[in-house]
Amino acid sequence: MNTNNKLLLAATLVTVMNFQSCSKYDDNPAFSLRTKKSRLVGEWEVVRIDDQTSSQYFTFEFESDGDFEMGYSYSNGSYSYSYSQAGEWEWEDGKETIEIEMNSYIMDYEIKKLTNNELKLVIDNQEIELEKN
Repeated sequence: MNTNNKLLLAATLVTVMNFQSCSKYDDNPAFSLRTKKSRLVGEWEVVRIDDQTSSQYFTFEFESDGDFEMGYSYSNGSYSYSYSQAGEWEWEDGKETIEIEMNSYIMDYEIKKLTNNELKLVIDNQEIELEKN
C-alpha cells in the first residue's frame, strides 16, 4: 500500500471516529446527514409517556419558521373532543433543548433523541416519545 493510500485510510478512520461522538442527544445515532432542524420540522404524534402508551391523541407540529401547534383529540365512540393551541418554538442550550411558548407560558423540553422519525423529550422528569406522521 503506497503512502497516499495509507494517509487516506488514516484520515478516513479519524473522521469516522470523530463522528462516533458527534451526537448531542443521549439516545441518538452517532451521525446524521440531515440537520437537527430538518429532522424536527413536521407533525409528531405522542405514542408513549413514561413508557405507557397514550389512549388519547396528542400531536406536536414544528414549522421551520418557528411556529408551533399542539393538538389534542379524544374519542370514545359516542363522544369526541379536539383542541389545538398555537405558539412558537426555538432552540436553547446549543440545540439540546426546545423552548416552546404558548400564551406567555414557556416550557423547556430536553431532547433525548431526534431522528427522522423518532423524538424523545423530557420535561419535569417525564419522558415523552413521539413518532413523525
